[in-house]
Amino acid sequence: MYNTTILNLYKYLLYPLSIIYRVLIFIKNFCYDNKLIKTHHLPCSVISVGNITSGGTGKTPTVLHLCKILQQKSVNNIGIISRGYGRNTKGTILVSKGGGPLRKWESVGDEPFMIAEKTRNIPIVVDSNRYRGGLFLNKHYNTEIIIMDDGFQHRSLSRDLNIVLINGDTNPSDYKFLPLGYLREPWSSLKRADIIIFTKKTPKPFLIKKVEKLNISYLNSCLNSFMSFPDEPKKQEIKKLKGEKVILLSGIGDPKSLETTISNYNCLVKGYKIFRDHYHYNNKNISEIIKFAKNKNADYIITTEKDWVKIKPLKPNFPFIIINIEIDFTEKNSIDKLIEDHLMLN
Repeated sequence: MYNTTILNLYKYLLYPLSIIYRVLIFIKNFCYDNKLIKTHHLPCSVISVGNITSGGTGKTPTVLHLCKILQQKSVNNIGIISRGYGRNTKGTILVSKGGGPLRKWESVGDEPFMIAEKTRNIPIVVDSNRYRGGLFLNKHYNTEIIIMDDGFQHRSLSRDLNIVLINGDTNPSDYKFLPLGYLREPWSSLKRADIIIFTKKTPKPFLIKKVEKLNISYLNSCLNSFMSFPDEPKKQEIKKLKGEKVILLSGIGDPKSLETTISNYNCLVKGYKIFRDHYHYNNKNISEIIKFAKNKNADYIITTEKDWVKIKPLKPNFPFIIINIEIDFTEKNSIDKLIEDHLMLN
């Protein structure tokens, strides 16, 4: 009874903030739709990857997959621009020239740092002003195509292909406006999208109904996982988790997704440590997490690539397993054709 009362009070207090947020989004979109605010155009093609909810839709794996597709099509002058959420710097910061990160993750944000580790020959810039960051990439690296990470709400920069991701495993209750729920834009904003990509799981019927009502094309995808063992690199391909006792550790937008992924490995989950998205780990809480794992007699702590970027420099004295995620499409030809048509690669 007490918890229910507290929860209802919490919702009551957040409701006015949610209304204010919704009004502000309406005003912003009205101004852009009616050209009261200028939209800037870069001298190259732009692909935007975004969502209408806060976090947890698989934007980073999608950006990496798009890079892979473009490089397979011999598009060499690719660049990536991101806001660099959570970084301790401002302005235009070069994350990578195409050979790995040039700075520590704190200077560029955890996700751009991770992307820089996993890509080659692709320069990456972080800038809250995506137009300015895009001009930097085009000027210094002669980019033909720029992929804008988390760009759906950043309407000041024009894009040639607007991709929106929706987590297929969500429920109707998730779609309330921030801060009461996870919604960043109304469903009607999806009309700006060229394609909807459902991620993580086969979309629930209410999601398909919402998208089809707006008459927008959509694709289904899935996220594939594989393990890496930073302390045991030679065992990465042969190590099995069946029967192993593990602790799950995450600071991501959709912590439930890690639990779902791990359920496929037949290990014994002995406990959870869940932090807010983009959480900044330090030596003290890593020590506390390791102590928790030892008290649970865990063999490993399992975490995500995004978390490991921030944990690795702390040199934890405990076996970790990193879950790596890649996106794949059930209709591979469709995503290729979409890119070719919108970016005129034929």
